[in-house]
Amino acid sequence: MRKAKSKKKEAPKKPDLAIEVKNFGPISKGKIELKNLTVLIGPNNSGKSYMAMLVHAFASSYYQRFEPAESTLEFPRREIKRSYLSIVERNMPELAKWLLNSIAPNITEINKIPKEISREIIDELYKNYYKRDLRYKIEKLYACHQVELIKYNEYSCKIKISYNVNNTEILLGQDSKDMKIKNKFNIGDADYEIAVTHRKYLSSLTKREIAFELNLLLRNTIEEYHYRIAERSKIPFSDYLPAGRTGIMQCYRPFLANTVNNYAFSSTEKPSMPDLQGTVLEFLSNIVTMPNHEGPLCYLAVEFEQEIIKGEIFIERTLPGSFPRIQYKFKETIIPIHRTSSTVSELAPIILYLKHIIEPGNILIIEEPEAHLHPENQRLMAKLLVRLIRAGVYVIITTHSDFLLEQLSNNLMLSSVPENKKKLFDSENYLAPDEVAAYVFQQDKTGGYQIQPVEIDKEDGISDKEFLNVNKALYDETVRIKDAIMD
Repeated sequence: MRKAKSKKKEAPKKPDLAIEVKNFGPISKGKIELKNLTVLIGPNNSGKSYMAMLVHAFASSYYQRFEPAESTLEFPRREIKRSYLSIVERNMPELAKWLLNSIAPNITEINKIPKEISREIIDELYKNYYKRDLRYKIEKLYACHQVELIKYNEYSCKIKISYNVNNTEILLGQDSKDMKIKNKFNIGDADYEIAVTHRKYLSSLTKREIAFELNLLLRNTIEEYHYRIAERSKIPFSDYLPAGRTGIMQCYRPFLANTVNNYAFSSTEKPSMPDLQGTVLEFLSNIVTMPNHEGPLCYLAVEFEQEIIKGEIFIERTLPGSFPRIQYKFKETIIPIHRTSSTVSELAPIILYLKHIIEPGNILIIEEPEAHLHPENQRLMAKLLVRLIRAGVYVIITTHSDFLLEQLSNNLMLSSVPENKKKLFDSENYLAPDEVAAYVFQQDKTGGYQIQPVEIDKEDGISDKEFLNVNKALYDETVRIKDAIMD
């Protein structure tokens, strides 16, 4: 069994993302702001997963579109066969006019794009992103058309997204096929410049040559803006671990084999595919394509598996490109994952993600991290979440566990322990109050749920009022039963 390797911990940065919804799924209204740890609490079917998936939809599609490291600029290259001039004349006439006037004979100029035109360019990029990428990602993750996400008996749904310098309002209506979008990008004091170089007199160019030069200039301008925007609005990459991981791990190989079979031998009939949420399909895809190399947080996974399952989770491939076998090694015995306990099969994907996928700076969303765990192991899970936060990962969880919250509260209170007494505790695994946000989903008179912020206190931790109400109801019932027995 490998020994855990220590690694220098990186200080996490606070993400600046807030999402507000109205009439979204089961949610009447509410808002969440992401912190280093964001906790979603509430009964089943109250909308916790709806909000978690919405964060994932935004972060993952946004990252793929605007991340500067991407080799392909999706917006410009997707439109490469179309005339940039027609696009700009239709959407941004001021830019087209300004660019045309910028073409001067025999000179090279550095021109500042007017800010009112800058805003139009940025808004056009964002509207394109929301209408295409985000809409596609939402429908894929929720496995339904966008209008089906509107709350029962309501006609529209509103989503507000605030991230760094961008504020967007999206309206989904029962009678509309497209999103209605209002976007405001705060460019601040940024000046965007482009170089305009021409060696021919404009009068000597044919109309076709002028169109070519102008289209080239437009493309370079938009691509330059793409990078500028990305630099001002980066977002961490997001990974999502859905609920029901035990069941998925128990049957992932036969499911994948059957899927391939359906496609391989269905020449005359369309293969039937089960309706699965995109989060589950992404999860399966990550399992199949799991890299072999160790990631920067592998040491945390090794520490955790030694503490909680007393063994090792690893991936085995008989041939390159073959479906992986996920195995559990206990001492010298290797056990296939489908023959392990529910605790091991539940934790296996979390361990594998930490070993091979998750990096500092990522967003990691885990539904019900306490599932199938004994209360003592739920405490260990809470401590792992804190270690991840200290390593620079942004963590979002949905939970029904008071044990998990109690342990997180202890880690919160740890930040207030005097320096001369911190040596009595594992003081490195602390949480600061401004690093944590918690929200409870409470039912309202309409039958929907409203998202309410939960108090975070450095002396008491995360308020557990939601669970105290259940405990009180149980106690009151116990008293009544005992009274009936005594009578």
